[in-house]
Amino acid sequence: MAALVGVYLAWVALSEQGPTITIGFQTADGLEAGKTQIKYKDVVLGTVRGIALSEDLSHVDVKAEMTKQAARQLRQGTRFWVVRPRLSAGGVSGLSTIISGAYIELDPGPGASERRFTGLEDPPVVQSDVPGTEFLLTADRIGSVAAGSPIYFRDVQVGQVAGYESSDLEAGVRIHAFVRAPYDRQVFAGTRFWNASGISLTTGPEGVKLQLESLQAVLAGGIAFDTPATARTGESAKPGAVFPLYKDETSVQEAQYTVRLPYIIYFDGSVGGLAPGSPVEWGGIKIGRVTDVRLQYDTAAARVRIPVVIELQPQRVDVIGGAPDQHDAEPLGPLVRRGLRAQVKTDNLLTGQMAVTLDMFPDAVPAELGTGDRYPVIPSVPGQVDSALRSINGILDRLSTLPLDQLVAQANATLKSFETLAASPEMKESMRSLAGALSSARQLLRQANTDLGPAMQKLPPILDTAQQAVRQLNGTLGSIDQGYGADSTFKRDLTRLMGQVEDSLRSFRDLSDYLEQHPEALVRGKTPGN
Repeated sequence: MAALVGVYLAWVALSEQGPTITIGFQTADGLEAGKTQIKYKDVVLGTVRGIALSEDLSHVDVKAEMTKQAARQLRQGTRFWVVRPRLSAGGVSGLSTIISGAYIELDPGPGASERRFTGLEDPPVVQSDVPGTEFLLTADRIGSVAAGSPIYFRDVQVGQVAGYESSDLEAGVRIHAFVRAPYDRQVFAGTRFWNASGISLTTGPEGVKLQLESLQAVLAGGIAFDTPATARTGESAKPGAVFPLYKDETSVQEAQYTVRLPYIIYFDGSVGGLAPGSPVEWGGIKIGRVTDVRLQYDTAAARVRIPVVIELQPQRVDVIGGAPDQHDAEPLGPLVRRGLRAQVKTDNLLTGQMAVTLDMFPDAVPAELGTGDRYPVIPSVPGQVDSALRSINGILDRLSTLPLDQLVAQANATLKSFETLAASPEMKESMRSLAGALSSARQLLRQANTDLGPAMQKLPPILDTAQQAVRQLNGTLGSIDQGYGADSTFKRDLTRLMGQVEDSLRSFRDLSDYLEQHPEALVRGKTPGN
């Protein structure tokens, strides 16, 4: 009976025993044989039984006994890592192990059965049971993006960066971006991804603009994506689809202008503040950007000039009355003949940024669009700063040619002459005589006002009496007219005499009214306007 019981117990132990596996880790930090457990979703699936160094001393091999339940989870692609307190871009994790101790976490893989595994030094960002889709992003620089950096869609965190590949840095960096379901259905072939790390502070016509995706993106880096309305058609992007990662949201907006026409402009003056990326404007509206600024020395002409290469984006301009594909034609030739010129001007006074502006100058020297260089050449005119400096220099040159020393000497001599004349006895005597003459004139006017007042008061009654005499005379003339007839010579002469008498009386009345208002006119005469 004892033998049968022993055989039964041995059979039960063997039937419930799971496989033994080997996991390779860089170190055995936090691991302890007989105590450290292997878990999946907090369910114990095995226990560490032994820890030993590898033969080449490059890592440690951890022997673990797994339960029978865990046998179907031990496949190729299954991942193991040690859970301990960690501080990473995704946040703080593993704090519970401070009390309970470290353990090994298992994440099942999709492959065939396996018994030897290589453990991860860092936990995976996304576990296999999280639904979603992984995409590949290509970039020249990774910036502050790292494993665990958040991915945003319209300011909502919808995924994380699972990792990146940098084996071939000349070809760029490949970033594994995982987008959780159902947000992965918002990724289409025309979706644009951009680096949303850090804080973006820009200045422009609208003022200072501060932009950041989130505080977490500022600290740990981040990626954002969006899809233009015209690109939200068809099926969502497939797993593993490749997208370019733009350096910022402004670069995404620039990417929608696919037609770019290169031109070159030669400037003789200063282009300080002009750099690749500076705007090219027409009438204050951006129509392109600067791509290159260099310094060039022409040995044949023995002069220095600055070639500035620009890219015009004709898709920013609405063509009226033209063919839909007219953007591909050469549009600037006729405009240059009519006076189109390039000029450098200040775009932002706060930052000192400069811009290339295109404008019409009808008075400019006639020119054609140059075609002898690698790109068509747009003629230029001096910038605003250069024109102002030239005007100031011209004024200073004219001032420098003036005989300032002679003028100052003559002015000093003139002032001394005036001082001598003012201090002479003749001038003082003349001033005293002038003061006496003015005092006499004031007394004369005052006496005239006093004497003319009563006379002016008597003058109106005299004029009234004279007017009555004229009326009586008119009556007498009427009687004579009856006696001598209307057509007699006597009557005509008498009528003419009476008209002259009336005119004289009217003049005397006007004179009396004027003298009553301006009695000083008897001395000064009639002033203009009175």
